[in-house]
Amino acid sequence: MAKKFFTRQDIQAILETNTLKAKVFYMEREEKSSPDNVILYYRLTPGSSITADDRVHMRKVTVQVSHYHKKKLDSIEDLMLSNFMCEPNQLNLKQPDTDYLLTTYRLEVFTSGQW
Repeated sequence: MAKKFFTRQDIQAILETNTLKAKVFYMEREEKSSPDNVILYYRLTPGSSITADDRVHMRKVTVQVSHYHKKKLDSIEDLMLSNFMCEPNQLNLKQPDTDYLLTTYRLEVFTSGQW
């Protein structure tokens, strides 16, 4: 059974283990060159929160992982499936005005009160 509780740093570390050696960024792309693969991830929506003692102890959030790639066969699908039990919800979408394709994943995870 896949783990369901992750901190933002956990997600970053897992995504950085990709076999494509793609750089991983939170929220926005910091890479100015044009590598073959780039991975962006960000929290889409806050979900429900578990609170106690006037503090948020755990949140259920939706995270989107976007893999920009130039080759159709470049994939992080195995990484996403083995760590997050998540399959792509969009596959190899041609990006306008670029030579990139986009594959996206959306996953619900539990995280600590701080993201």
